[in-house]
Amino acid sequence: MTLAPALPDTAADLRTLYRAAEARAARLRVLVEASRLLTSCEAEGLEAAAQDVAQQAAHLAGFATGRIAARDAPPPAGDDALVLPLVAPGAGGMTIGALVLEQRLGTLAPEDREALAILAQLIGSALAARAREARLARLLAEFLGAQEAERSRVAHELHDGVAQSAAALARRLELAADGDQADLAEATRQARALVRELRQVITGMRPPALDDLGLAAALHQLAEDARDGIAVSLAVDLAARPCEAIETALFRIVQEGLNNARLHAGKDAHVMVRIAEEEGAYRIAITDNGPGFDPRAVAAPAGASGLGLAYMRERIERLGGRLDIIAAPGAGCRLLAEIPAA
Repeated sequence: MTLAPALPDTAADLRTLYRAAEARAARLRVLVEASRLLTSCEAEGLEAAAQDVAQQAAHLAGFATGRIAARDAPPPAGDDALVLPLVAPGAGGMTIGALVLEQRLGTLAPEDREALAILAQLIGSALAARAREARLARLLAEFLGAQEAERSRVAHELHDGVAQSAAALARRLELAADGDQADLAEATRQARALVRELRQVITGMRPPALDDLGLAAALHQLAEDARDGIAVSLAVDLAARPCEAIETALFRIVQEGLNNARLHAGKDAHVMVRIAEEEGAYRIAITDNGPGFDPRAVAAPAGASGLGLAYMRERIERLGGRLDIIAAPGAGCRLLAEIPAA
């Protein structure tokens, strides 16, 4: 007789356990389906897949609607919304958007919050991977285009400059076969001019001054060559010679910055270049007073003779550094690069 009253309680407990098990199974199904959907879809369909997962997340957690919002989108109005940041995986991951759930219909359980956090991680990882792949594709296309442009530049310089000078030298040597001193003197002059042209072509690939004298001398030579089209002020403050990889990167950064200024800032532009070693890092600032541009509206202009600002950024990031572009229409452009010295 004493056991009868306990039966309803036991049944209630069983119903509670059953409902809890169903809820856990539902959460697991949503997580598995979201993972399958996000990993199996093509890049062009990822946006729609992420929106579908956001709606599933809303239904799971007791909200009417769910959506993916851009990183700079305004927060939703009202107190019945929940916003979870979408963060790219890895240390110091960047926030790339937000999972926004709106119109709360019920109470959010702690287990639902855990499931939502996992869904946000899945969506953030998928979107970050797509952005990374698109960026790599753009960089590869730019690299191949720049490589072809560099080959074309070298071919034109060899054909129009070096080859013509070599042909003229050959003709002059034929004329000097009789020992005429005037022809010999002219042949000597042409041979020296040919050597200078060859050096200019080589400098476009890897400057001899960088190997022979170091970064400071190579930068001064680079600035001197650029002064044919623009005014350049250069300040170099280095305590010691960087390692080869960083030295090459620093030279190419300045070279690309001067190329961009020459192409886009105009003939009357004044470019100020400063490179220094400060607080354990190499820092470069390249500032021009040209027409500028809106970095948000267009991809930063790429130099026709270099690898472009996008590849410059990739080169810097491979060395653990960063590149900031500060520009505005009518206000010139400022490139700030930083690379760790160690």
